[in-house]
Amino acid sequence: MNRAWRVAIILAIVSSRRSESFCSPWSSHLNHIESSKNAVVMGGHSDGCGCGNSTSVNANALVELPNPSVPVHTSRRKFIQYTAATATGLTSVSASPAVAINGADTVSDAKNSLLACPLAPFSTTRTYRNIVLSNGLKVVLVKDSMAQLSSVALSIDGAGQLAEPEEIPGLAHLMEHICLSSTRGRGKSKLLDRKARKFWNNGSTNRMTEEESVSSNSMGGEEDFEDWLTENDGDSNAFTAPGFVCFHFDCPHEILPEGLERFSDLFTLDEVEATITQKPFVIPREIGRVADELDCTSDASRAFYFLKNNINPEHPFARFSAGSKTTLQTVPAEKGIDVASQLLRFFHDHYLSSKATLVVVGRDELSALDRWISPFSNVMSQKVSPNRSLDRPSFPDPMIGKRDASNKMTQAIILRSKDDVTQTENYQTLCMEWPLSLVYGTPNFSTRQNPIISAPALGWILTQIISRRGPGSLHFFLTKFGWAPKGVTKGIPRITFPVDVSGFQVLRMEMSLTLDGFSNRSAVVSAVFESIRKVIEKPLPLDLIKQYLAAGLLHGYLFAPRPPDAITLAVDSLRFGIGSTTGIGSIGNNDFNWYLMPSPEDKESALRIRQLVTDTLHTMSDETVPLVSFRASPKAIFAFSGGIVDQSISTPPVFLPWKVEPVTRARYFVESRASGALSYFRSLSWFAATFDGEELSPPYLNPLIPTRFAPRPVIERQAAWGGSRFFYLEDASAYDEMVRSRRGGSLKLTNVGTWRELQTMRHSKGSNWELWHLPPARKDFIIGLPLPVRPPEPSVECAFVVQLLSSLPSTFASSQIALANLWLLSFDDELDLAELGATAGIAYETSMNTAGLRICFRGASQTLPSYVRRFCRQLVQHHVKLLDGSTKISESVYQRAISDANRSPKISRLQKEQVIDTARQVSEIDVAKQALFFLRCTSGGYLISQGDVLPNESLKLFTDLQYVFRDFGSADGFSVQPDLRDLLYRPFWKPRYASPCLLPGISLISDSCGRIPR
Repeated sequence: MNRAWRVAIILAIVSSRRSESFCSPWSSHLNHIESSKNAVVMGGHSDGCGCGNSTSVNANALVELPNPSVPVHTSRRKFIQYTAATATGLTSVSASPAVAINGADTVSDAKNSLLACPLAPFSTTRTYRNIVLSNGLKVVLVKDSMAQLSSVALSIDGAGQLAEPEEIPGLAHLMEHICLSSTRGRGKSKLLDRKARKFWNNGSTNRMTEEESVSSNSMGGEEDFEDWLTENDGDSNAFTAPGFVCFHFDCPHEILPEGLERFSDLFTLDEVEATITQKPFVIPREIGRVADELDCTSDASRAFYFLKNNINPEHPFARFSAGSKTTLQTVPAEKGIDVASQLLRFFHDHYLSSKATLVVVGRDELSALDRWISPFSNVMSQKVSPNRSLDRPSFPDPMIGKRDASNKMTQAIILRSKDDVTQTENYQTLCMEWPLSLVYGTPNFSTRQNPIISAPALGWILTQIISRRGPGSLHFFLTKFGWAPKGVTKGIPRITFPVDVSGFQVLRMEMSLTLDGFSNRSAVVSAVFESIRKVIEKPLPLDLIKQYLAAGLLHGYLFAPRPPDAITLAVDSLRFGIGSTTGIGSIGNNDFNWYLMPSPEDKESALRIRQLVTDTLHTMSDETVPLVSFRASPKAIFAFSGGIVDQSISTPPVFLPWKVEPVTRARYFVESRASGALSYFRSLSWFAATFDGEELSPPYLNPLIPTRFAPRPVIERQAAWGGSRFFYLEDASAYDEMVRSRRGGSLKLTNVGTWRELQTMRHSKGSNWELWHLPPARKDFIIGLPLPVRPPEPSVECAFVVQLLSSLPSTFASSQIALANLWLLSFDDELDLAELGATAGIAYETSMNTAGLRICFRGASQTLPSYVRRFCRQLVQHHVKLLDGSTKISESVYQRAISDANRSPKISRLQKEQVIDTARQVSEIDVAKQALFFLRCTSGGYLISQGDVLPNESLKLFTDLQYVFRDFGSADGFSVQPDLRDLLYRPFWKPRYASPCLLPGISLISDSCGRIPR
């Protein structure tokens, strides 16, 4: 740094300290909120202490005082710097080269801390190391400073259900059980020592009993791995998928070294051979356990085995891969097949170390984890497998679609089990399944320029197209006709993949139907095909695909509540590889690396996935391809099966033509799809289009989905008075060229950018609104709106709280409580932003409190301010629409108000009865008058902003909201000054399907929502 810069910095520091000593940072609002010394009041009605200038300015004006030595940028987004003094004046802005960071300098001294910068999620809490052992086993070591338990997972490619011999179905599943049944010889002395430690820790002075000593001697010092884990507060399990098998366990950190040693012994060739050949009781015992795992009653199990029963028998997926006593014991004995020999051969041929991945996640250093995995150098089979990486997987034609003798398409009705208590008799399930043939290739050929596009990525985009809500969607018409329930998730099409291996997938779409929908089931199926054909009438816009990729990145990666666990990493490594630029374990601090889906900025991959989505939609639009079935209750089948075009079913299920599925023994009825179903649906659609102006339409662009995913950089400096000052980068081009040093974790600028600080000054009286700006990314900040669990790194998420101030709600009678609740609930019902906002990661909440009406918002900072403006404009106009009759309150809103009153713990029983009586009697006009009365009784408002939002963005929104509520906010006699902390209570976010695991398709891309079944 040259001398001129040093002099400038010294002068700026001296100047700032003089101004700080001239005006105390403790403003007149200190008694209003003691804990908010880092919050900035940027507008208000109080007399604050002016710092730096005594000139009065308008409360909504922004005065810039440019420094000639530093360029001032006038782009749309001006990055303002502001101080943390809690004064009430508005701001003037100055640019100071003293706080600008030269390209050669680093923000790393004790008085500076970087609060926001582009960091990959959980990159500050995790460190990865990739290793290949001498036997070819790939290892991923993860040091996770936030891990509550250590976890280990071992996945083996090619050892799944599709690899088992045709004559012994279930052998792969049995092999999984055999491995976990292996015991470990620890030696008598070590076993006794551990028991002695257990007694000591329990505070017992008694010696081991004679029975325990005899038991230990009879075991020969051997102990089951699962028993050892259970005694040490650990847990283990395994699952066998069509293409692989995965073993996993978790345990306390202190026993991880011993756990790894014991776990490795389960997969040594000697141990497996000893278990199979020297312990004859193990195989029959594990066959019994395999048989006990079969589920014959649940809806999901019946659907799965009905699918298998209708697959081409020559296809390997058609086999009964779960296994039973019949397939693993009775039939092999009749055919003279030695199951023990087949198990050994299966282990030799498919449990190959070269095709396996071990993942270890713990709090210990990577060097320690590296030492502890040494026993795995001798595990599993060392057999060299043929290199088939370039071969295209080959499967026979699955032949799912079914026709009857007259060449009509058929559909099946599956009778639900009376023992399945998870299903209600009033809702039935439509299931449509299509075979796909996506070839993933090998992870070695996956690059950032040519990433693997997997079935979950395809399913996510298909879900956004097919499962969308709102006008023109399939869900809109099915609920309009009363064929689908109006629930949060029940009436929404849900896409899953019951089987997903390279070369063969089954795409399943399920949705709930009402009893009336089941009566018109053929028309519902026709509606599905018609909606898909509507989508492919024109080519899908590339921008639409990019938006879906951006939404997936937001929900599945950037807003993930937890990092991928050991199981997820082990399974994903088989498909996406390890390291490089697109595999697991390659997360960098300055780059996002989400291998599950292509980046929305990758145009080439977006074009590839658009073509794949288009081809899949064409396959789905062919009525001869899918397998169609309905899982229905006896009530639906025998009382509501007949409709306008569908025939009623009167034959009892014990007689023909009812059939029995051989595994679950589920009874099903096959019928021809009604020939007039499509005409019937089109006639209903014509009436909707003619009289209501509603028709099926393709998906449209969502303006609320963000395109910027890196948070804006913020630097915090400690002030002389003990508080903090925050500096925002103004020049966007300088931000784009920032890089993060891998050594020291410090921020560097490759060119000189403009940094601005907000400085307070006195302003004119008359404004009844106040703006509170909370600093971003402050983990030690004790106030703020509670938000969902997110990665610890700074993100693009921000939040706003709009509080309309009024003392009226604290005096509400029971009838007024009911009317106010109906006002807010009817607004929720009419809000057209909810669907767009939920997909974009935006949620809101409205609630009455003793200080008035609180409205909360959370979402991405790029689009949330626009959402807030539109939301508030619609709220102000809602009572007008109720008065003129253009908006009606639906019956469901009244029922919801009654339900809310019954559940509320804050009102007495008498008040509940009065609220319910009022909700049953009032009209739209009564609700509108109460809403208007409340708005007229407001005395001002607060805007509280936090997260990745710049001060000038808060100020712009603050100004716009004052204009939106310009006709209200000046009532006398209703003023209230609440403590800021009292306004930041936990919100109950709406809409409900904006919750992390209720968004359609989220289970396909979110690890915490069950992406990998286990």
